Amino acid sequence: SEAKIKTGKISITNASKEGWLSKQSRHLKTWRKRWFVLQDNYLYSFKNEKVYENPTEVIDLKVYTSVKSDEGKSHSGAFLVFCKTHTYALMADSKSIKEDWIRHIGKAIIMNGKAWVSNQGTNGYVDSDEEEIVD
Repeated sequence: SEAKIKTGKISITNASKEGWLSKQSRHLKTWRKRWFVLQDNYLYSFKNEKVYENPTEVIDLKVYTSVKSDEGKSHSGAFLVFCKTHTYALMADSKSIKEDWIRHIGKAIIMNGKAWVSNQGTNGYVDSDEEEIVD
């Protein structure tokens, strides 16, 4: 099940990554710029940089099973985070920023449970030099 949206102040004490990404809205399919924070098994999005209140999205990476580059998009920064019932479409400003987010989110998925490894080479979230993490 999806994480319940948390309201109020979120305690961000050991974020492994944070920065601006664009997120495609579920219904209107428009892109919105959000400040994303990855901490433990949660990926949060906020409207304002470093203002950790009333997240617009709380993605529990224990539920999400994979992250990969969205090769179908013309923008090189596009990537997807999947679970059984929903896919989040996200976009970084560049390919290198995207790859860093994929690496961090993939590591969080692996560290927090039931990850599967894609056999699709570099499109999957398991980096070749991180493969020893996976059992």
